[in-house]
Amino acid sequence: MPHYDVIVIGCGAVGSAAMLHLAKAGRRVLGIDRFQPPHRFGSTHGETRITRAAIGEGVDYTPLARRSHQIWRELERETGTHLFQQCGCLFIPSQHGGAVHGVSSGQFFANIEAAARLHGVDGETLSAERLRADYPAFATAPGDRAFLDREGGYLLVEDCVRTELVVAARHGAELVTGRRVTAFRRAAGVLSVTLEDGTTTSATTLIVTTGPWITEMIAPLRRRVHITRQVLYWFEILSNPQRFGPDAPVFIWDVTGRAGAASDIYGFPWLGSPGNGVKLANEVMTGETDPDHVGREVTADEIAATYETYVRPFVPDLGPKCLRSEVCLYTNASGGRFIIDRDPGAPEVIYASACSGHGFKHSPAVGEALAAMALGQAPLVDLSGFTLDRLAAAP
Repeated sequence: MPHYDVIVIGCGAVGSAAMLHLAKAGRRVLGIDRFQPPHRFGSTHGETRITRAAIGEGVDYTPLARRSHQIWRELERETGTHLFQQCGCLFIPSQHGGAVHGVSSGQFFANIEAAARLHGVDGETLSAERLRADYPAFATAPGDRAFLDREGGYLLVEDCVRTELVVAARHGAELVTGRRVTAFRRAAGVLSVTLEDGTTTSATTLIVTTGPWITEMIAPLRRRVHITRQVLYWFEILSNPQRFGPDAPVFIWDVTGRAGAASDIYGFPWLGSPGNGVKLANEVMTGETDPDHVGREVTADEIAATYETYVRPFVPDLGPKCLRSEVCLYTNASGGRFIIDRDPGAPEVIYASACSGHGFKHSPAVGEALAAMALGQAPLVDLSGFTLDRLAAAP
């Protein structure tokens, strides 16, 4: 195989974005993926992902989110493909503790308000009375409040990845699928990459964005990330379907401490597909799995338990019948942070574990930043808070 300027290993959310920006910059780029992206084996599938601009994980994420929104809109104009539905994002914190993506629920809410003030995000804090009046689909409790981020909404996840890969190919990017990278080595300023069939290729720079498989390639991350299994559910609508229409916001609601719940839930409007329900999930941040042996079947017991604990008490217009389910994976770092850095032993190797359960919304801007790093340029968005050293220094 020929020599490339950059090889991207893992072509999901971030990898496809990096390929897009490198190809548009006129570089010779090769993407390699063990599956056929978009696929259902990692973290980038299941119809939709939430996006927002007032970011509870930290105010330093807002520039990434906003730049990503710009890129999605540019891609929509370029291709005529609908990718981003700006319907707003509602966040309701817990009154009983809890945490979202490694941040306490109260701090998450405070960060959202701080990000909105600092960056001028279009949004507002809603009182308990306003929340109940405007969003009767949610069985909120007295004292519950919310923040409505009007710049948020949802992304059509498979279409986003597919579009990035198609546009990258138009600009000359190449893609190899169904083949796993087994090793890479550095010699005389060149990186040699070996595939499982023994084929080798080479590049000046390597970008590794393999999601839950990241530790196979990047040894320093083996003690820094852990993989958790997540289940996505689509439940039937029993009553008041107008409450879940296209103008309804996506939501993140920390229900910890109510009705036996121990985490947040999140959900989407009904997209109108025949036989498809309202997508809703609760986030499971405990336990650990690996991507090659995770249980990918969702059991009837799981569905029933999720409905009784996380759906019926809080979104009573949804019924117990689950019309669809999917398993996806989170690659979690301490505090829910991203890790974007160079391999200390081989600076030509750049890696990103930009997820921790909230990465897709930021993926176009992260991919653009990785492309800039590969080209020896300064990224448009400050990434200094996402290095491995910063993660190691965090409490």
